[in-house]
Amino acid sequence: MRTPVLFAAAVLLAATSAPVDQYFGKLKMSALRIRYEIVSIRDRYETHKMLPEDALHLALLTEEAFDDWARKYPKDSWLASTGYMFAGVYAEMPGTTARGHAVTLYTFVKSHFPNTRYAAQSRDALHRGVPVRPDPAWAAQRRASPRPSPTPSPAPSASVSPAPSATVSPAPSPARRGVLIRP
Repeated sequence: MRTPVLFAAAVLLAATSAPVDQYFGKLKMSALRIRYEIVSIRDRYETHKMLPEDALHLALLTEEAFDDWARKYPKDSWLASTGYMFAGVYAEMPGTTARGHAVTLYTFVKSHFPNTRYAAQSRDALHRGVPVRPDPAWAAQRRASPRPSPTPSPAPSASVSPAPSATVSPAPSPARRGVLIRP
């Protein structure tokens, strides 16, 4: 008797979850790619490899794909954890735009997945309040430091160089052109 119940649960889950080969948003990101990008943005921002404005730009592009995923598969079980994780990334970034997106995502998780632990954590985050973070000092220092520019190539000299000699190269053999010759 247990097998039909498990089968019915698997069918229901398959009907509500996004297929792995389904792509969302302008950037055509799969659900796995969306999750990967969120983690990647967070890691690169936290390790100072990406300025806040660059992280925000990538987050907004990724959120467009997330919104498309949520619109097409509103009952996907991964949306709650992904939305909560994404809200946390926005909450770490400076500025009112990032704060607004964090609040929006926490609210989305809380209202669409009310019986999950992510909803409880989202309610807690909203209750504590999501502050507007200032621009981090490391980002201001990085913007102020001169970036290395490419080394210019040397200017052509005015001296006359000898003209190249014309040499005749032999035509490639049929075997070198990709033609197989059988004896």
